Amino acid sequence: MRRSKLGLASGLGLSLFGYASLVAWARRTLVIDTPLVELRGALAGWLAEANLNATSRFIHTPVGRVHVLVAGQGREAVVLIPGLGASAADFADLIARLAVDHLVIGIDLPGTGLSDPVGFPGHPQDAWNQVMTTVADQLGLTGLTLIGHSLGGLAAGAYAIAHPERVSKLVLISPVGLDRRIPLLWNLSMVPGLMHLRGLYQRSIASPPGRFRGWTSPGVQRRQAGSAGERYRRQVSLRFGSGADLELISRLLRPLELRPESRLLPALGLLSGRVQLIWGDRDHRLPLQRAQRDLGYFPGLRLDVVPGAGHLLPVLEPDRTARLISDFLAAPGG
Repeated sequence: MRRSKLGLASGLGLSLFGYASLVAWARRTLVIDTPLVELRGALAGWLAEANLNATSRFIHTPVGRVHVLVAGQGREAVVLIPGLGASAADFADLIARLAVDHLVIGIDLPGTGLSDPVGFPGHPQDAWNQVMTTVADQLGLTGLTLIGHSLGGLAAGAYAIAHPERVSKLVLISPVGLDRRIPLLWNLSMVPGLMHLRGLYQRSIASPPGRFRGWTSPGVQRRQAGSAGERYRRQVSLRFGSGADLELISRLLRPLELRPESRLLPALGLLSGRVQLIWGDRDHRLPLQRAQRDLGYFPGLRLDVVPGAGHLLPVLEPDRTARLISDFLAAPGG
C-alpha cells in the first residue's frame, strides 16, 4: 500500500514537472520574434489595400511604447480601442468611414498590434488609463469620444469612470463588463500556464510551413499567399501568442465571474445620455440578453441592436457600424 502511494506521488510529481517544463518552453517560444520593420511593411500594405490614408506612429507611455493610427481631421477626436488580441488596423474599414468627418485615433493596447508586450502587473485598468491619457496628451486631444469593442469596451468604460471630465461621449460595441458571467474559455485562463499552451497551438496554426521559433526562410516568405490584410494579421498573430492575451484576461476575473472593478455599469451612470451601445442580436460570445436586464436603469442610454450581426460586427460590417456611430454623434445632445 505504501509502495503504491509512493508510486502515485512520484507519478504526480513527474506529471507536474513535465507540465511546468512544457509551460516554461511555451513562455520562451511566445516571445516577440517578428522584426518591427517587417510588421510596419505589412501594415502599410494592408492600409493601402483598405484605402485608408492614416499615419502610423509610436507614443511612449509609462507602461511601454504603444502604436497608434491617426486618420481624418475635424474638431472632435474619436478614439477607437480594439478588443482582445485585435489591433487598430483590424478596424481599418471602420476607421476609413469615420475619418470622413472626424479625427480618428486607433490605439494598439499593450500586447497587441505593434505596441510593446504587456509588462505591467495586476489588473490592467490603471495601465490602460495611463495609455489613453498619454496618447491624448501627446496628440493634444480634448473632449474625447471613446469607441471600444469587446475588451476594448471595458477599457473605454474604465477610462470614462476614472476621467469623466475628459470623455464627451462613449460608444460601446458588444462590450465586456455589462454581465458578470464570462465565457468558459476565459475561466480556463485562470489555470496557470494553460493559455500559454493554447497560444503555442494557435501560433503553430498561424505559422507558415518552414517556420520554427520565429524563423522563416525567404523562400517560404515569398510563397505566402493571401491579401495584404491576411498577411498583416498572420504576422501580428505570430508576434504575440493568444496565451499572453488570455493571461491578461485572467487578471479581470474571479472564478465564474468578473471582478467588481471589471464592470462597466458605473460608466453608464456617469455619462448619462452620452452613451451608445451597439450589439448584434447574434452575438454568441457576449449575448446582449445577459446584460440587457440592467440597462433599464439608464433611461438616457441609446441601444442599437443590429439584426443578423455577431460579435465581430465592426470588422465585418463597417458600413452599418459607422452609420450608427455617426448618427449618434450628430444627434442633439449626442
